[in-house]
Amino acid sequence: MTDYAALIGERFPVRRTKAQKQAFRDWLTAELRGLGYAPREEINGRVKARNLLAGDPEKSAVLFVAHYDTPSRWLLPDLGFPRNIPLWILWQLLHILLLLIPALAVYTAVWSLTGGNARLGLWGLVLTYAGLLCLSQFGPANPVNRGEDADPAAMLTLMASLPEEDRKKAAFLFADRGCTAGSGARAWAREHPMPAYTRLTVAFARVGGGDRLLMAATDLAVKCTGFGSLTAALEKCEGLPLTRCSTRLCTVRGDRKSFRCGVSLTACRRAPGVGLWYHGGRTPGDRRCDNVEAVSAALRAFLAGGKKDSGEQG
Repeated sequence: MTDYAALIGERFPVRRTKAQKQAFRDWLTAELRGLGYAPREEINGRVKARNLLAGDPEKSAVLFVAHYDTPSRWLLPDLGFPRNIPLWILWQLLHILLLLIPALAVYTAVWSLTGGNARLGLWGLVLTYAGLLCLSQFGPANPVNRGEDADPAAMLTLMASLPEEDRKKAAFLFADRGCTAGSGARAWAREHPMPAYTRLTVAFARVGGGDRLLMAATDLAVKCTGFGSLTAALEKCEGLPLTRCSTRLCTVRGDRKSFRCGVSLTACRRAPGVGLWYHGGRTPGDRRCDNVEAVSAALRAFLAGGKKDSGEQG
């Protein structure tokens, strides 16, 4: 079977500009057709997200989602602490402080040069802070994105390994603009409310860099037909012990938040005094791309199992 993680990392290491994303979509479309799928591109929302969909989300029982774009580069990694909310808040405050330092320097310089004009100094502070904030979201591309490669690679590996009889059980959405607050998946969900609000949705949210798997699920997802089978299959995921978490108590960002019955899968590590944590990318240190085969194998077993759970409602 094709090693999609290696292939994506070699041929499409950065998927940030329109041209880079178009090249990836062209290859992805050809690859999916070669696997026997019939992908179609949709342009969704005011953000003009170019999402690629395979399968029929209104007839299938499960929707899988992975975003394919990569983020801008930043000075600090976007570390995540899924179940340690105080530490997560402190890390976000550190990012804010990093932006405030040069903004305050500009305020001081403008205040001095204008003879103590605080209003102009404040304008300098606000404009500098806003500019740096935009730079952190829309600035130069991050050159190494192995963690981001793992998610589309895992979904492609799953799709390639599915037997014909199981392919109609699921639909697959490769979402654009995942690195800008998941706006691509959110735009798709708004235009497809029936599957977005009623289908069990499994979002790949950086499955590539850890030795244990965190599954965050909404209350409605837990009640969906198939959730018990999904949990059972993931508990057997080779080398990745499963930890479950309510989405209300989890700080993991991702495409699952666009769906009412959303589940996200994130590979994490554990450290003393910190608990679970994961590398969220945005620096050249984003070099882990593991677990692709293990996660896709567990999800393949889930689809093969038929998803019949007693005591659950659809």
